[in-house]
Amino acid sequence: MAGCADATSMAEVIALHGAWADDHALATPVSWPRAGLERLPAEWTVVDQVSVAGARLDHVVVGPNGVFTVVVDPDPQPAIPTDDGIYRAGVRVTTPVKEAVRAAYLLRREARGMLFAYPILVAALEGDRHQLDRLGVVPGDRIAEYIWSHPGLPLRRSQRQEVLWSLHRPVR
Repeated sequence: MAGCADATSMAEVIALHGAWADDHALATPVSWPRAGLERLPAEWTVVDQVSVAGARLDHVVVGPNGVFTVVVDPDPQPAIPTDDGIYRAGVRVTTPVKEAVRAAYLLRREARGMLFAYPILVAALEGDRHQLDRLGVVPGDRIAEYIWSHPGLPLRRSQRQEVLWSLHRPVR
């Protein structure tokens, strides 16, 4: 974005200690280097380590063009994206893909359908990025570019604040 001077101070990071009731928890440890997310402009907010209905989300990113759930694939081996999935050593990788899509679905369900979360899987890839149906698969250093170029559902500032507020309280 034009006018942004320092890439390291572009993202506001919310990290809360402790856990909330109803299986909704936030914690401070970050399992993945955040270099890609720190390139987001200042109007974006990143919430780390969110647990929703048993699903693990490494990050939830909220900004002007939507809400994104980010799940990081723990396998460091490069994957090869194809039209029907991603593969490592000739074997189709399904677990991280399913976890990423499920996490976005559960976040939407917890919000009672009032938001649409775009799922993202961060993985080591042989390539820049890949789209598997509604799941974006990107390498960690390209995640900010993927998010801010995504044509998602625009959110007003008040809507973004409401989403952030809902991430910090138990949903009943």
